[in-house]
Amino acid sequence: MNVLTSIKSFIVTVEEGSFTRAAKKIGVSKSLVSRHVRELETYLNTRLLNRSTKSLSLTEAGRRYFNEAHGLVDRIEDLNDSLRFDSSEMVGALSVMAPKGLTEIMLMPFILEFSDKYPDLNMNLMLSDDVQDLATVGYDIAIRSGDLVSKDLGMIARTIIVNQSLVCASPKYLANRSEIETPSDLVNHRIIEDPNLKNDGVWRFEFDGAFLDVNLKPSLTVNSVQAVKVAVRSGYGIAMLPRQLAQEDLESGEMVEILPQYALKDRTVYALYRERVNTPRKVKVFIDELCEYFSCC
Repeated sequence: MNVLTSIKSFIVTVEEGSFTRAAKKIGVSKSLVSRHVRELETYLNTRLLNRSTKSLSLTEAGRRYFNEAHGLVDRIEDLNDSLRFDSSEMVGALSVMAPKGLTEIMLMPFILEFSDKYPDLNMNLMLSDDVQDLATVGYDIAIRSGDLVSKDLGMIARTIIVNQSLVCASPKYLANRSEIETPSDLVNHRIIEDPNLKNDGVWRFEFDGAFLDVNLKPSLTVNSVQAVKVAVRSGYGIAMLPRQLAQEDLESGEMVEILPQYALKDRTVYALYRERVNTPRKVKVFIDELCEYFSCC
């Protein structure tokens, strides 16, 4: 039995509320996570979880153990890192989580450049639009786009870039459609929505200091910003896109901006990392150079 592995499995199970979700987050089988927790209970001679066919809940001992163990695991991992290699060196592994679409349109050139610059550093890049806790999944850095959430509390956040969003369509789509003069006119059009933006069907516009929320029912929902762009260019409908992704097509005339006088909320891109006694130099250098790359810091 690996006690640290079993403790980690227990922590993730509590955070996720089930063995199934914990297994998915860790990347192992449900039976293995369940076995780890069971072995931990045997090792401690204490029941940590109440199990039923529908749910899990902490025992009193389990609640106390969870509260104490979470911080201890972080400190043990920091200690292991400090002994395995000199934290001042650009060597070893660097694990980064980032949204898929953001990586495709913005981050990948930097990642490749950074990796070439530090050949002794092994980059581990995981693309996921799920918000996961860094301490739980064992990654060094998380890139987030948009508002930070409760899972990000306690993390150090650095602003990387502020992305401007705009509403786009193709001339082909607009050719025989009703005019769009105000955001409310969008309800009469086909909307393409990326659920990763977490708009929940509500687009917020700002005009002359006032906010206007428009409830829109998407005709097409697709969780890839690149696929959204393809749908817009093909003339399927109207979508919200990052200016950086749309700029080339706007300049070529393949797409046009709609309602430019109405501002959409900017989306801030953050780099998050755990607060440690000795933050590895590779984490600091990666974030510093990422900021410099986008000329934001």
